[in-house]
Parts: sequence; C-alpha cells; structure tokens
Amino acid sequence: MIKIGASILSADFRFLKHEIEKVENAGVDFIHVDMMDGHFVPNISMGIGIANYVKKITNLPVDVHLMVENADIFLNEFKDMDFITFHIEAVRFPFRMINKIRELGAKPIVAINPATPLDMIEYILEEVYGVLLMTVEPGFSGQKFIMPMLKKIKRLKNLIEENNLETKILVDGGINRETAYLAVKSGADWLIASSAIFRNPDVNRAVKELRESALKALGERNEINRSL
Repeated sequence: MIKIGASILSADFRFLKHEIEKVENAGVDFIHVDMMDGHFVPNISMGIGIANYVKKITNLPVDVHLMVENADIFLNEFKDMDFITFHIEAVRFPFRMINKIRELGAKPIVAINPATPLDMIEYILEEVYGVLLMTVEPGFSGQKFIMPMLKKIKRLKNLIEENNLETKILVDGGINRETAYLAVKSGADWLIASSAIFRNPDVNRAVKELRESALKALGERNEINRSL
C-alpha cells in the first residue's frame, strides 16, 4: 500500500495544530518534519522544539528529517519519534547512526541527494527501514521535480528486489498529482508532499488526488510485474 506523508515545511506555522488536524482529517498516513540548519542545506527551518511539539499533537507517525551537519548529536532529543531520517552525505559513520536510532525506538531511514550515487548506500540497505530519495535539491519547498530521478528510483527498486529486501523507497520533492504517478510507477512506496497539500485551498481534495494517482500507478506497476 502506498503511503502519503505531509511535510509541514509549507504549513502555516501560525496555526500549526489546525494545519496538522486538516491533513489528519484528509487521510495522510504520516507527518514529515524537515529540520534544516543553514549549513548542510541553504535554509533554516524548524528545530527540535517544533518536531517534538508535532509528535505531541498528532496520533499519526512522525518522521523527522535531519538535513543538518553532525546529525548524531541531535538524536537524543528525538526519543519519541517513529522514524528518523538522516542524510548519507552528512554522516561519517552510518552504521553507528543506524544503531543509535534503533536504540531510541525509532526506525532508521537514510536520505540521499539527487546527485549522490546509489553506491553510497548500497551496503546499508538491509540495515535501514527505508531510503528517502530527494527528487529536488534539498532546502526549499515548492521546487520542480527533477525528472532524471525517475531512473534512480527504478535502479534502487531493482537493487532492493535483487537482494530480496523489504526496504521502503520514499520520494520527497516536487510531489504533486502528476509526479506522484510517475514516482510510484518507477518503484516508490511512500510519497512526501508539502506545497501540493498545504498550499492547496482544498486539502482533502489534494490528498485524495495524490492517493488516486499513486494507486493507479501501483496497479499498473503490479500488472507489469505479473506479466514478466
């Protein structure tokens, strides 16, 4: 089943609780919190306090996405998170990072930037719950999906299947009704959308359209697999 996550990067922070209630009612599967430090990515977003506040006000699973340098020093601040996502480009000792995340009771997800080759994560695939493929250059909401990343999604899917793994593929960046279809058709399992949800005046319709596109693509993907 395809899961849809709402990234609060495009939410109205004046009414954050209400914004989260809206996406909960619209049927999203999890909340995604982007934490940026202005060093690893050229933007500063929400910090530890916001992430923990979100966890307190929602019953949905929460994924905190650490787009920061020295991500390991922040881990103990996220003891209640369901998922913790770290960037392979920002961590010197990924196996140590994965173990520390597990010790906190969270599921580890490794993120990888558009230009970073999949070779960087090949040897940790079986150790992580999922891989988050960035389909925009990280740092800002509302960017256009980088189409060559569809090839990367397909290659990652093949790598996972060749090794008989159950690792999830998450796709984040430029996700809308059209790119949701393309990403899932290429092999994505979870989609993360921000502006397509929070900047749509009809949040219910936005989530519904994303899910319909994703499920259509999944059906076609499964049909292709059955015919092989």
